[in-house]
Amino acid sequence: MTTLNWQQHHILLTGATGGLGQALCRQLTDKGARVTLIGRHLGRLEELASALQQPFLHADVLADDFIECVDVYIKAQNDYPVTALINNAAVTYVGQFEMAPRGDIERVVQTNLIRPIQLCHLVLPQLPSHGWVMNIGSVFGAIGFPGQALYNASKFGLRGFSQGLQRERDGNQARVFYCAPRAIKTPLNDGLMASMNRALKTSQDSPELVAQQVIKQLEKGTLNTTIGWPEKLFVRLNGLIPSLIDSSMKKPRQLLKQLTKGALS
Repeated sequence: MTTLNWQQHHILLTGATGGLGQALCRQLTDKGARVTLIGRHLGRLEELASALQQPFLHADVLADDFIECVDVYIKAQNDYPVTALINNAAVTYVGQFEMAPRGDIERVVQTNLIRPIQLCHLVLPQLPSHGWVMNIGSVFGAIGFPGQALYNASKFGLRGFSQGLQRERDGNQARVFYCAPRAIKTPLNDGLMASMNRALKTSQDSPELVAQQVIKQLEKGTLNTTIGWPEKLFVRLNGLIPSLIDSSMKKPRQLLKQLTKGALS
């Protein structure tokens, strides 16, 4: 297991007030790390930061000046230089792609893919050799799923981006990690997705369990991890023989059309 001194780390964490974000904040704080909570909900940020005695940065990932705000913040951290980044903020649109409002196309891709890429571009050159970036992906970054085309696009992109970075960096540079959880019991999976998960009896993990796995991955130094079984198997099969997975998508495809019947006109 790789030696990781959490007390030496100052971590930027996006999506800090979401389900997984809060679990990561709490567990990293317990490890002794300094964590800057980044999010757009000021009241929630203040409450969580106060409870954990951690700093926070009130910033919306979709704001035009988001990267500039983060840059200014990093440059001001003279006493506690930033050593790591967790790209955790994510949004989704669940439903038939033709029904997606045009604004949601940009919202999902910007939040889940473009901003993480831009943050990596900003942060990586400033990180020490023992620093790192963790990109939180999804099993939907390796398996196309009915009703999640936009989320698939963003997470497939994040997975490819992370893999490309991993292969161009050497052992003397900050490392790039990618973690792909399966469904998590958070508000992100409420609504239509919750109905589909119940009908399909999809396994869901708690945010606390996923946070534990993310931290364990970092401590082990494993660059890529998929959380959950049989999801790990499906990811491998979809990469090798996607036609095997195609047939298993008939039920979720029919369920999606049933649940959205009458909405597409």
